[in-house]
Formats: sequence, C-alpha cells, structure tokens
Amino acid sequence: MFIRDSASGSEAAMVTVTDTAPIAGQNDEREQKSMNRETYETYSAAEPEKIDLIAFLAEYFQAFQKFFFGVLALVILAGGGSFLTAKLRYQPVYEAYTSFVVGSNRAVGYSYYDNVTAEQLGKTFPYLVTSGVLKDVVARDLGIGAVTSEIQASVMENTNLFTIRVRDASPETAYRVMKSVITNYPEVAEYIIGATTLTVVDESGVPAVPVNSQDALRAGTYGAAAGLAAAFLLLFLYVRTRKTIHWADDIKKLTNAAFLGNLPQAKIKKRSSVKEQTITICNPKVPDAFKEAVQLIRTRMEDRIIGKSDCPVLLVTSAVPGEGKTTVAVNLAEAFAKKKYRVVLLDGDLRNPSVMKCMGLIGRKERGIAAVLKGQMDWEEALTDCRDLTLKILPGAGSTQNPAGLLRSVRMKTMIESLKEEADLLIIDTPPCGVLSDAALFGGIADGAVLVVHQGTTKDREVRRALEFFEDSQIPVCGYVLNGVQEGTTGYGYSSYGSYGYGKYGYGYGKYGYGKEKERRNSDRTAREQGGKA
Repeated sequence: MFIRDSASGSEAAMVTVTDTAPIAGQNDEREQKSMNRETYETYSAAEPEKIDLIAFLAEYFQAFQKFFFGVLALVILAGGGSFLTAKLRYQPVYEAYTSFVVGSNRAVGYSYYDNVTAEQLGKTFPYLVTSGVLKDVVARDLGIGAVTSEIQASVMENTNLFTIRVRDASPETAYRVMKSVITNYPEVAEYIIGATTLTVVDESGVPAVPVNSQDALRAGTYGAAAGLAAAFLLLFLYVRTRKTIHWADDIKKLTNAAFLGNLPQAKIKKRSSVKEQTITICNPKVPDAFKEAVQLIRTRMEDRIIGKSDCPVLLVTSAVPGEGKTTVAVNLAEAFAKKKYRVVLLDGDLRNPSVMKCMGLIGRKERGIAAVLKGQMDWEEALTDCRDLTLKILPGAGSTQNPAGLLRSVRMKTMIESLKEEADLLIIDTPPCGVLSDAALFGGIADGAVLVVHQGTTKDREVRRALEFFEDSQIPVCGYVLNGVQEGTTGYGYSSYGSYGYGKYGYGYGKYGYGKEKERRNSDRTAREQGGKA
C-alpha cells in the first residue's frame, strides 16, 4: 500500500505486514492487528485533506437536488414569516404639519427686530418645541394626561420660516396636537425672545394617508433571500462534513483490494412495463455503456474467482443499504451466465429480499430460501429459471422472524453444498455488512466478496467499517465496484439511475469499528489464486 507524502506529494511505501512471520498465539495476533491499525491511522492522520472542486460542486448539486423541497420549504417559511411579521406589526403613522413665519407688532425697527427674532428662534425653536414645558402646556390645553405624539421642529437656514411636524397613530390626534403647539408656542417662547406673532403659510389639515408605507412585501423578499442563503450554507456544511467516496482512488487509500470497475448510472422510462424497467444487461433498453461496464467487471472477476474451487462462492454486499448491491449481483450473475457458466444466484437478504424484483420476475411467496431452510420444501423446488440463460435463482421469498438462525442452520450448509454441485459459480446477495451481522454468517462458505460503493453517497467511515467486517469474518475481498458513476468521471454517458430503498432494517444492526483490509488478507488471497491456477 502507498501513501502520499504531505510535503513533496510523492508516493512512499507504507509499512506492510505481508512478509510478517507467523505469529504464535492469539494474543500476539491481536497485538499485531493493533499495531497495523495504529500504523494505518498514523499515516492517514498525516495525509493532508484535499478538496476536489469538481467533485465538491457535483456533490453540492446532488445535495441540492436531494433536499430541493427542504430548501424550498426554508425559503417559503423565512419569506412568509417575515411577510406575516411585518404585516402584523405594521401600525400606520399619520403626520400633521404646518409652516409659519415669525413677526412682531412693533413699528420701529421692524425688519431689524424680525431678523434678530428669527436668529434667536432658529437657535431655540427646536428645543422649545420638543421640551417638556411645551408638552405640559399642550396636554393641559387638550385635556389629556400626557402628549405621546412625536413632535419635530425644523427651521430653514437664514430665514424666519419654521415647520412643525406631529406624528401619531391617530390622524385627528396628530392634527389637534399640531394646532395646540402653534397656539401655545408664542406663550412659552415669550419668556426667551419676547412677544411674537406666528403667521401660518401652509397647513396639512387632518392627514388622510399614513406617512409610513406597509413594507410587508419587501420584508418577505428579504426574508426569502435570507432563507435561501441559510439553505445554501447548510448544504455547504452538509457536503463538507459528509466525506463521501467520489473516485476509485478514494477507496484505494482505505484498502489494497482490486478496483473492478465503474458502473455508470442507467435510466429506464417509468411508462415502460415492469420488466422493461429492470436495470439488467438482458434488458435491451438499458444503455450500452452500462452493459459494457458490467462485462468489464465480469472479466476482472473471472480472473479472480473462477478456479478457486469447483464452484466458487461469491458474496456481493455493501456497507449500507441503497448502494446498488442487488443490481450488481444480478448483473454479474447474468454476465457469467452469458458466458455459459452455470450460475446460481441466491438471495441471502432474508430481511429485505429484492433479487426477483430487481430482475422483474414474479415469484411465489411460499417458494423461497426461507421455506427451504424451514424444511417446508426442497431447494430444487424453490429454484427459478431465468429466461434462456444458464442461470437459476433461489429467491428470498417467505417471511421469517429469525433470519440469523436460519442462515447458521445445518440445512443452510447442506443446501450450499448441494447447490455447488449443480453450478460453476454461486453468487449470494447478502444484507449490507455495515449495519447487519447476517452477512458474517456467510463467512465460512465464501471464497471471495465484492464490495459495492455508491459514488457520492457512501461515506469513507462506512467503507472502513465494511473492510473491518471482512477482516473479522475472514472473508477475502476480490475487489470493489464504484456504482452510480456520473458523467465526467468515466467515459460512460450520464443517466439517472433509479435505486431501491431498504425499509425493513429496524432490527439486528451489527456494530463494527473502523479499520481497513490488511495486507495479510491480500497475501492470503494471492496464495489461493496461485494455488487455483496450479
């Protein structure tokens, strides 16, 4: 295995345990495993994290598509909430105003007196109008306890033209307060600038239209924009913290298992019949790119699994549900059958059997592996032929309350041995090995396993957990398939691949720690391959 040097970017060989001498005793073996894991974790921690911009943007777009309705809901809630809040909190404000000039009754020095008075008023007018003294006088004049209206005063520079503005929620109150201010202002100002007369030149009357417009629509727009920005930020954090698998090289950092190939996405029109919607190489509506990818994976698997025994047993699994393991298992079975291998495909996922559905076949509920393991029928009766291929299917139909008990039963071992006598290759679609312990029950009969990883969906820690499972179960890993590859990552065309869900894994979860497939397993697998060829 190799790692990248953080300073130079060159590849450096990592310490392996391929040539490690046999360890005597279980305690020594556990200690050796612990040392290997610590070595791997040390190198992994030293490797700097790199961001692939193209992959990040692609995953960001996928996340946006995935959570589109969530983003839309957040925008609607934020915009609607802001709109309703502004609507409910809106209170109209009416403004009454008057403009006047100051004058005097004195005949002598009239112009001089008016200029002096205007100068003094310009300094004192704003203060007097907003002072508590004038407000008390106005309150007594109107017969109210206190003046709650907002009073503003302004003066035009170098003139004796003044303006008073009164704002209030009630247009009548605003007008009455304004009139009282005009009436009582000369009395209050007489003690400071002497007797004056105010001549009104303009007056608003009782205001009919509020001066503050209702900004609910603007508030809703700002709220929607803020909600969209918050959604984009949450998507960024979601994508940034997921650390999913994007390329085959991402898995190479975790294991020395072989890369079997990329499996592109495929799309079938929903208006097609059920049989025509199957994502299999036997379906003429499936794109050629998908079929070519399956053939390439089969060729690479053929070199690794065929010849290990008279009838090798191959497990196809994934770290978590929804990675497309059943699709890979079905297509591998059909691909080997097309080369005239006698293949038996066993649906080992008793909690959520989906092989028949994936192939567009309709099976009888009472004919399945559960009925065979319960002794209700022979395995020959449960086998289902697949079209014109040399492929037989043992479906997972039938309900059971104890799948693990059936899989570890003596009938299970006997059935597997009988099936191996009738086939050249036995492929088992197992439950996800990262969440269920059922897959470990096939460890004693498996000659190899294929790990299916979905691009942009599977997290690196989930792959580590699956690799830890393989090591603990002593199942050699033949390789891994990167499923759901989009346009731009390979030469294959882009399409939209419809996946299937798992809704029945509410119980029996297995717990596995983090880890990786060790070099020792690679050495064992190489030895077995050489022995098979010999």
